[in-house]
Amino acid sequence: MNNIDWEMEGNTMFKDFEFTNSKSAMNFMNEITKIAEEYKISPEIHFHSKKSVNVKIISEDPVEISEDEIRLANLLNRLG
Repeated sequence: MNNIDWEMEGNTMFKDFEFTNSKSAMNFMNEITKIAEEYKISPEIHFHSKKSVNVKIISEDPVEISEDEIRLANLLNRLG
């Protein structure tokens, strides 16, 4: 598994991304939606405090996180 800076709990990865303004946060959320569709992964996305976006990726596998889910997390790190 790649070394990523997301918190992990069982088959779930989650991370908060902070932005300078709400427009940047909303743009990030839109990008997540586009990219996640390509990977056929449906992350939970929550918008907080006008500048914070919480992303949670829950694996369909109850035991481990897939390579595609890790790739998606790494890609979101680069975007956020």
